[in-house]
Amino acid sequence: MADDPAIDDVPVLIVGGSLVGLATAVFLGLHGVRAMAVERHAGTAIHPRAGHLQLRTLELLRSAGLEAPLQRLSAEQYFPNGAINLMRTLAEGEVASFIADLNQGVEEFSPSRRLFVAQDAIEPLLRAKAEELGARLVYRSEVVDLREEATGVLAVVRDLATGAERTVRARYVVAADGNRSPTRHRLGIGMSGYGNLSNSATIYFRADCRRLLAGTEFGVIYIDNPRLRGFFRFERALTSGFLAVNTLGDPTRPGALDVTAGLDAEGAAELLRAAIGDPSVEVEIDEVAAWVATADVADRFQAGRVFLAGDAAHVVPPNGGFGGNTGIQDAHNLAWKLAAVLRHGAGAELLASYDAERRPVGRLTIEQAYSRYRRRVTPELMDDEVPALVDDFSMEIGYRYRSSAVVPDPGDDSAAVVGHPRDAGGAPGTRAPHVWVAPGVSTLDLFGAGFALVHGRDGAAWSAAAAAIAEELGGPLRVAARADDPDALADAFGIGAAGASLVRPDGFVAWRSTSLPDDPAAALRDVLRRVLALPAP
Repeated sequence: MADDPAIDDVPVLIVGGSLVGLATAVFLGLHGVRAMAVERHAGTAIHPRAGHLQLRTLELLRSAGLEAPLQRLSAEQYFPNGAINLMRTLAEGEVASFIADLNQGVEEFSPSRRLFVAQDAIEPLLRAKAEELGARLVYRSEVVDLREEATGVLAVVRDLATGAERTVRARYVVAADGNRSPTRHRLGIGMSGYGNLSNSATIYFRADCRRLLAGTEFGVIYIDNPRLRGFFRFERALTSGFLAVNTLGDPTRPGALDVTAGLDAEGAAELLRAAIGDPSVEVEIDEVAAWVATADVADRFQAGRVFLAGDAAHVVPPNGGFGGNTGIQDAHNLAWKLAAVLRHGAGAELLASYDAERRPVGRLTIEQAYSRYRRRVTPELMDDEVPALVDDFSMEIGYRYRSSAVVPDPGDDSAAVVGHPRDAGGAPGTRAPHVWVAPGVSTLDLFGAGFALVHGRDGAAWSAAAAAIAEELGGPLRVAARADDPDALADAFGIGAAGASLVRPDGFVAWRSTSLPDDPAAALRDVLRRVLALPAP
């Protein structure tokens, strides 16, 4: 690709600048890669979608310095440990509880806590951080053509205000352009899964429900009555929020799954009143948004130099809060790999591990979102093909990667995609365990800048080996700080007093040894070359 002053050159072009696109720009920026993101809308989100941040997502945003401001925003907007329950109407009160406390038991597994934060509050924080790290964010524009060449991708970007077009040349492209993803269609990548579940609607409203909900701390309120099924999300003041409507009552009735057919503001107000159940409560409709509840995953997450992330790669109903979270986790997995190839000489084969690692998680996610949708919204349509539920801790921090970027323990031939984090034991392919190493400092806070080595109390030789290998390979490899209780650290990582664990920049264990070999430098050198797809010396 010859130099052309009329062409913008960027290392990574991100198609889509919403939640996942912005997160991708942030994580790339943390690794020293300044990306360009192109977004159709004029700015960040204006509606409070995707309002549940899972543990793993908070851990990732913690690494970007965003956890504290998100905690403040959450405390302003929502109840911190909001319950998830079921009612016929708000006036009739609770019928059943799905989750009594959003954060029950989290201290055992993570330094973070789950949060309810609206997307229209999250995105400005991500935007500011991305720009601070050098990202270029281009709004009111769209990518209208992509053409891959030998060493990169040529993209045509159109200004939606003027119609003017320009060419951008990128080494790699990340498509985070939503569930309808023009990029995915352009690449001819199909989707598979459960298909469309209902034509749903989200009703954004104002209604003073303080009297009905006084003294409660509900995060999500599912509604099930003869008129509709769906769920409420209220802001903390209990005077505004949204109602997502999935069915018009019993889903087996004709037309019940087509909520949006003929729906106008008056019809939306009628549905809202039916969900509130108290005619004395005045309602005002701000907006009605139509959407399709879908559970599908892309057949592949990579096509040459283009990668799918977020809703472009997997589309789920909101039940379980997986959508935006899974997308942010896609971005984090991909960012360090792109940076390793672009800045540290890793082999391009490393990038193939993105599909190998994230697509099985995407498949698991659509199965679990579908399962929660059926159980909570349309139990009449349950059948033997509905997957068994996997608990939230396992879904959030218990999934396991198996790829060329992970060196499994000898004899480990398990194919399980997910397990409970209590049982992970620091195994390769799992998220590194959380252990407090100092007041307020978790092991998870030690990972991110590059590869990190954790060793037991008798593993000083590992430190010397890591220093030698870092100098030899010219890439970031450092020894993580040891805990006040090194035995607790060794137990959590399953390495013993003389062993070591190599943790990737995304906080997942790449490899471990339970003993000190004769030549620890040779062992580390071999592992890093395998993980980073480096050529043999």
